[in-house]
Amino acid sequence: MANTAIFVRSPYNLTVTGVANDSTRCDLFLWNSPDSIPVTATRQLSKPIPSSVQTSVYYDISEYCREYINAISYTEVTAVTDLPVNEYCFCTAKTYKNDVLQTTYTFVCFDGYGYFEDGDNPTSNDIFLDEGTYQIKEDANSGGITINDDGVSSWYLRYRALSLTGTTYSPLIAGIDYAPYIHENFKGTGGNVVEVYKDTILQATYTFIEVCEPKYDVMNLDFVNKYGAWQRLVLFKASFNNFDVSSNEFNLMSSSPTYNPLIARRKTFNTNGMDKIRVNTGFVDESYSDVIKQMMLSETILLDNKPVKLNSKSIELQKSINKKVINYELTFDYAYHTINTVQ
Repeated sequence: MANTAIFVRSPYNLTVTGVANDSTRCDLFLWNSPDSIPVTATRQLSKPIPSSVQTSVYYDISEYCREYINAISYTEVTAVTDLPVNEYCFCTAKTYKNDVLQTTYTFVCFDGYGYFEDGDNPTSNDIFLDEGTYQIKEDANSGGITINDDGVSSWYLRYRALSLTGTTYSPLIAGIDYAPYIHENFKGTGGNVVEVYKDTILQATYTFIEVCEPKYDVMNLDFVNKYGAWQRLVLFKASFNNFDVSSNEFNLMSSSPTYNPLIARRKTFNTNGMDKIRVNTGFVDESYSDVIKQMMLSETILLDNKPVKLNSKSIELQKSINKKVINYELTFDYAYHTINTVQ
């Protein structure tokens, strides 16, 4: 049975219908690969049908699933491989009415979300990157496309050089696959097009363009997108560093009226610092507006493999009809103090 991909930063509700005072229950079995389904339920939820008017109850399973998902680091990838097992989890949910099994659901859960206009219980086409044109660093490894291969259909990727010469096919393997943005055969050639097929039917097309930046230090901004999958945004233009210091102050009392004037009477404590950085994307396609939106909504962001916290709380999502060139400027705090205070 194929696992349905669900996104558990948004509520995911299961429904049980009955008559007044019927007892209902929802048993959740949660686990990470390579483990198998637990023998006993991980969580057991219950509630009665409230009345003859309200004959349905709803179980939101999302928060229980999130406990089993933990995206920590961005994985470089050069060939199709399995997604790190901590970045998703499996869930089998069984609903009961008066202790009689009603429905069994099988899910693979990601720490993603749906937009309000998507409605309740949003789903996707099992490819966790929006179609579009993306810029990547020249002749370097980059990120990967996450694909939920159900093991039933036949999935494969077609990599094609931007020059239209050379084509490479990469079959996927049953499970949660992680496929590179750029194939090793086309690295350093300017980029490639990636076409994702399911049972010979084209599902999505991506264009990855290699960019040479001879002046500025290129930085990688990695974040967990709306599908709960890592996505890389490469920053090509100028960056600016700042350093802030914070502390508390107090007045030091003298032990006697005859004091040493070399000893400061105004003291500080809890002194620590925090680095900040302002970055620029460089000139990007209009489709980057939703990439920026997803990055700003992300709860996990790395800048050159260091955890950061977004300081920019408002930004104009630019359109090419209004501006000839589109560049986004973003400000981040590094998500730790300069002096180690971790106990």
